[in-house]
Amino acid sequence: MATITERPRELPIYAEVDVVVCGGGPGGLPAAIAAARHGARTLLIERYGFLGGLATAGLVAPILGHHAHNSQTPIVEGILKEMTERMHTLGGAPTWEEALTKWGINFDAETFKRVADQMVQEAGMQLLLHTLVTDAIVEENEIKAVVIENKSGRQAVRAKIVIDATGDADVAFRAGAPTTKGRAWDGKSESMGSFIHLDGLPDLSDEERKAAVEKVRQAMAEGRLRFYNPGFLNMNDMYHDHSSANMTRFSGDSTNAEDMTRAELSIREDVWKLVQFLREEVPGFAKCYIRATSAQVGPRESRQVLGAYVLTGDDVHSGRKFPDAVARGSWWIDIHCPLGHTYPVHLCIVECPRQLQCAFWAAQHDRMYHKADLYPPEGDWYDIPYRCLVAKRPNNLLVSGRCISATHEGMAGSRVMGTCMAIGQAAGTAAALAVKQGVSPRDLDVQALRQALRADGALV
Repeated sequence: MATITERPRELPIYAEVDVVVCGGGPGGLPAAIAAARHGARTLLIERYGFLGGLATAGLVAPILGHHAHNSQTPIVEGILKEMTERMHTLGGAPTWEEALTKWGINFDAETFKRVADQMVQEAGMQLLLHTLVTDAIVEENEIKAVVIENKSGRQAVRAKIVIDATGDADVAFRAGAPTTKGRAWDGKSESMGSFIHLDGLPDLSDEERKAAVEKVRQAMAEGRLRFYNPGFLNMNDMYHDHSSANMTRFSGDSTNAEDMTRAELSIREDVWKLVQFLREEVPGFAKCYIRATSAQVGPRESRQVLGAYVLTGDDVHSGRKFPDAVARGSWWIDIHCPLGHTYPVHLCIVECPRQLQCAFWAAQHDRMYHKADLYPPEGDWYDIPYRCLVAKRPNNLLVSGRCISATHEGMAGSRVMGTCMAIGQAAGTAAALAVKQGVSPRDLDVQALRQALRADGALV
């Protein structure tokens, strides 16, 4: 492939801060809030015109992983609890006590945006929206600056500590940090998907709802519709009067722009086929329409940064605890078929209906998890050790959200938003403490970090 050599030039410095957080989603937003609250001069950089990541741009709801497995015992509080309560005061989420009785925290995306705006402004940080982090300048095993691009041009941000909360470990990768991607066997990552909002829905009895869903399921079985479940009538609890369905699927690499382009086109085509089917073949749905599709397809997995410890599926299943724990998780080994197969395929497990038709299953089924072994112990959780947040190199890099150090199976559990928010609060607190103490994240006193997290209401 031909290349074009860019003329070298000095980059203007946009800011010099203590902590720069790259990405304002569930892993980055709480990291920036925590760092700023602990006195660090903090800059939060986000590529969209709003915060929240897949919680807002992806329309993903509910927030999962906030209580122990099959229990109402909270395992994540701190900033997540604060955000939930603040969203509740605006009418966009349940009370915290109500949320603990549900499998996830339902919320309204616009309310999330508003509360995020308020919290970052109150924390006193710098915020830069509509901005991409495109590169990292590394010297002597330390990130000296991150390179940003926006309408103002190309600039640099100098920071003592860099937190990669991009989801895809974009900063870490560009800084030369060792990373893995997808499952070890072939590098395939979990399938992507998008939430869809449908409106113009008729009032239906329970029997009519079941019949409509069954018609969609039958069309999926016949290959007329391409989804992994027929739940087009799923609702976001009391906060919407339209459906909020999580049923789309696409196999691809979220670090590849061509794959992401194909994913967007494919999923929108699938959604329009669904609406056409409903209008033409399901009684009562003649006026249904697409109220919204997400601003971007939602990746579930891509790069993982290698740290001193790698979280595994066995850690998830056994509910393993660690002396350097800084967050807790309870979501299970939820591997959406990496090959993108749809109904009746859902999870990558021994019981997959394709079995020998799948080369991975044929080669690896004796190492795969059975459906019964995907979950942590009843009423329990697993810890996220601090070592999973500290990159092997560069020295001043922390990672947050779903790109922490984990295997394909370990990330299948720890990737959900409740866990990512707990990880984010830990990463931001660690960054601020490291700046105060004048040490690298690797040399931080983890017990002092755990004490600070507890003082801030986090559960560790």
